[in-house]
Amino acid sequence: MEKNLTCQAIVLANKKWGDLHRLVTLLSPTLGLFDAVVYGGRKGKLAGGIEPFSRGTFYLYSNRPKKGYTLKDVDLIAGDGTIKGEIERLYIAHALCEIVIRMHGGDYGELFHLTTAAISLLDDPAIEAKRVLILFITRFIKIMGLEGDLNQCPQCGREYQGEESLSFNRTLNSPCCHSCGDVGGEVAWTLGPGARRYLLYIHPLEEREAVLVPLSETATIRLVRYMLRYLTTILGSPLKSLNTALLWEV
Repeated sequence: MEKNLTCQAIVLANKKWGDLHRLVTLLSPTLGLFDAVVYGGRKGKLAGGIEPFSRGTFYLYSNRPKKGYTLKDVDLIAGDGTIKGEIERLYIAHALCEIVIRMHGGDYGELFHLTTAAISLLDDPAIEAKRVLILFITRFIKIMGLEGDLNQCPQCGREYQGEESLSFNRTLNSPCCHSCGDVGGEVAWTLGPGARRYLLYIHPLEEREAVLVPLSETATIRLVRYMLRYLTTILGSPLKSLNTALLWEV
């Protein structure tokens, strides 16, 4: 059946489709994750509305027998703001989109809310971009149903002590006590008590409140490294969009 559809969505990716057209990957709270062809999109009237990170109302034509969508029009709520003006924010924004594209499933309404909130925070130059990445990964893992318990070991059930550092179990894809870890004594897999307290503290907070919680630059970088390793165990390989030393400098 062929029909016209309208949905709220955010553009995650945009690539060439033939000589004149574009293929956009969209995330919608109602339609989930899907691709849509934009005919004449390379230079047409929609070219400015299909850039990555653009959010708004998208008007689609659905040809279900071919299982395809065509983007007919878009009313933008927000574009890429200040993201493209700062390389670190641009890398992180592309990373968020890659994470969503590579990990199908979960509640698309929650995922859409998280993604649009994170992109909006990256648009704000007053917000520390790396904290947005930390927040996004922790909440993305929760939406996927893979959140680890930071209060007790998922393997042996022992409650953690206040100043205890945690190890990691790659079989469980979860932090754990050192007795149950399978990463040996690798410092890179250690979650210190300060980082654990930070993650527990921001857990119930609204997104903007969470990224405004103070965290030193050194602690932020260490936690970014940890969360990216955590995510890599889930995805199976590193993020292509963060193939740079930019986020790893101390």
